Amino acid sequence: MKFFPKTKKLLISSFIFMICFHSLLSQSKSCEPISEDRKIEILLKKIGNFEGSFIRNGELHESKEAENHLRYKLKEAKTSFFAPDPKDWTAKLFIEKIATKSFLSGTPYKIRYRNGKEVLSSVWLYEELKNIERCP
Repeated sequence: MKFFPKTKKLLISSFIFMICFHSLLSQSKSCEPISEDRKIEILLKKIGNFEGSFIRNGELHESKEAENHLRYKLKEAKTSFFAPDPKDWTAKLFIEKIATKSFLSGTPYKIRYRNGKEVLSSVWLYEELKNIERCP
């Protein structure tokens, strides 16, 4: 089947336009924003579901216990006279002020993987936060 030259050009142009338009639409899609409270909740759940241990003041704690401890610390911090207003808490503030070190001793918290590798909880949590904020 032969196309007339103008028809062929029109089909090719239409095809190119469709590809470009589809590409533009794909790029313009944005991720749904996640509230800071939701990010904190996701981080807490990730801690509680982590397959390894949480090291606090040199002692090993189960992941679920670590999640509960950090929930308690967060609740106390949000009601503290010195803390920011609860609506102003961000996931980064949660990591910095609650989930990285002992309030009493100042000792950094660590995460221990099942293979024995240890990392500071701040390193692990900031990486998890990046994953949460990344567009799929």
